Amino acid sequence: MPERQSLFLSPYFIGVLAIFFAACMNTSIKGLSANESVIIITAWRYLFGAIYAGLLWLAFRPEPIGLRGAPFHLFRGAFQVAAAGLFFWAVTQIPLATAGALGLTGTLMIGPLAWVLLGETMTKQVFLGTLAGFAGAWYIVFSETDILLGDFSEHLLGYLAPMLASLCLSVSVVLLRFRAQTESPIVIAFFANTLPALYVLPIFFMLEINLSVLQLSGYALAGFFGLGYWTCTTFAYARAPAARIAPLTNTNLIFASIMGFVFFNEIPPLSTWIGAIIIVIACIYVARVKEV
Repeated sequence: MPERQSLFLSPYFIGVLAIFFAACMNTSIKGLSANESVIIITAWRYLFGAIYAGLLWLAFRPEPIGLRGAPFHLFRGAFQVAAAGLFFWAVTQIPLATAGALGLTGTLMIGPLAWVLLGETMTKQVFLGTLAGFAGAWYIVFSETDILLGDFSEHLLGYLAPMLASLCLSVSVVLLRFRAQTESPIVIAFFANTLPALYVLPIFFMLEINLSVLQLSGYALAGFFGLGYWTCTTFAYARAPAARIAPLTNTNLIFASIMGFVFFNEIPPLSTWIGAIIIVIACIYVARVKEV
């Protein structure tokens, strides 16, 4: 029994669980997008996330939640909402596995962003590994779109959106390091779901919303997966070095591939897998260089 508990409380297991929750959330978003716009889906996701986060805090009451950290989390929440909206829209345009592969570039962005925002050292090896990873991402884009022919249609934007979403998410994750060591995962999850909801709340007053019980259940499920992702992510980053946790993001490619095939009958082309392998190898290389 002790060994099983230690496994399930391991930051690496919880880190993988966070990625699983993220894959489940993206799958539910893609399914919901058949009947509703991504803007409204994003609004409902954060509304339910805020409700769940409030209930979670009331249940555990980890510590008094003051307003001193609210401006910081509100600032970070802007990047979080932007990342969510962009990636949610991307999965409506391209296969889940392809979006997941391009989304892995977020792991490569953490090093340069930590160098710019936190003053952390970035070695030549990390820089070259990052370039190699992005080469894999652009191989996917060049192979599956007509960008070289000057086609900047919505299809192309669907491939670019995951990388832009990863940039916004990476900024949010790097900023999270300021609080992960001093605030509990429940407190951070509370702020990560309630404050971003303020950005999307006006949508409910600006757009006409027709809601069915099935859609409401889907939104509730997406909110639950979103809360699970941020809670587990915060727990993992607070208890293990970022260089060890970040590579766990690679498991998203596995989860996305399985869920895309099972729920949407998606089979990404060979170019996606070639580019994904290049990105994964680059992520592992960068992580190993950081550990040395």
